[in-house]
Amino acid sequence: MSAPVFITAAAISAELHQAMLEARGLALTAKNARALAVRAGSRTVGFRAITDFIEELASTIIRQSQNINVLAEHLSQQAVNAWRADMASKHFDWVCTQNSRYQNSLTVSIDECKAKQLALSIELQKGISLLTDQLEESRKQIRTANLIATSSHVEASSAGEFRRQLEVIADTIRATAGQIGAHLTKATALLSQSNKGRRA
Repeated sequence: MSAPVFITAAAISAELHQAMLEARGLALTAKNARALAVRAGSRTVGFRAITDFIEELASTIIRQSQNINVLAEHLSQQAVNAWRADMASKHFDWVCTQNSRYQNSLTVSIDECKAKQLALSIELQKGISLLTDQLEESRKQIRTANLIATSSHVEASSAGEFRRQLEVIADTIRATAGQIGAHLTKATALLSQSNKGRRA
């Protein structure tokens, strides 16, 4: 039933780990941007304000990545439990088909097993929905990062001799946001595939 989910959860954790590393790089870019903006003085007042947004964004992405990782680990454990309950139910069914005289003595155990299986399946579905929502929230942050990169380019245009350096920083923000977004998109696709397979 849900055996693929715990494998998927491990793959999602790996993608989120990479996204978190990229977000740490984004935080470092923000620090470099702030230092450069201070050196450039009054010509980069707008850019200095943007660096605050970049740092906050990086912190948010790191925090969300950590939260999603915890959710993925929890989902993995739920999936293992649901898979075990499913296997137990199948074993009970097999025993009953082999010899119906065991069915009466196993009725209570079978009912308990099926009830547990249903409860775990519902819990697992809730976990998948929560994880999907968290991933989508993180993807919204990436869209914000792209807007910040565009604003950074606009602000860099009035920075005189610092323009090129600030444009490089803006390009770095966009590239890093793209890499983080790719990891989040892959994690979302993995979760979506696993959920479809579970329902099939």
